[in-house]
Amino acid sequence: MAIIRYRDPMRDVASFQDEMDRFLRQAFGDREAASPAGAFAPALDVEETEDGFVLHVELPGVAADDVEVSLEENVLTVAGERRFYGEREADGFRRIERHFGRFHRAVRLPDRVDPDRVEAAYRDGMLTITVPKAEDARPRRIEIQSS
Repeated sequence: MAIIRYRDPMRDVASFQDEMDRFLRQAFGDREAASPAGAFAPALDVEETEDGFVLHVELPGVAADDVEVSLEENVLTVAGERRFYGEREADGFRRIERHFGRFHRAVRLPDRVDPDRVEAAYRDGMLTITVPKAEDARPRRIEIQSS
């Protein structure tokens, strides 16, 4: 009688799934796989109001001093860096799911904006940027003259 070593079939399935995930991330440009140095792109929402645009950028764990906001030719750019846990080394970790390193997001705004009145506020890991529309780009109500 031969002794057959027991192999967990789910281990093979999990290994295959990990390999497929890695392949698909590389093939379709996932943010993690695209930059092995650890760069990432934070999530953001863009909301258009009657007066302008409001952008909400999620930056938990990032100090306000490590973030730069710029506006040039209607392209708003948010860039910076989320630093790793100070002096701790990654060797002691079993799993790291959070992203660390440089980040960069650029959003082209569709209408003319007033770059002199852009405001940015940072609170509880959420960066809120308010970009007012230029006066001539705002909708105006035109009164109809009757005779």
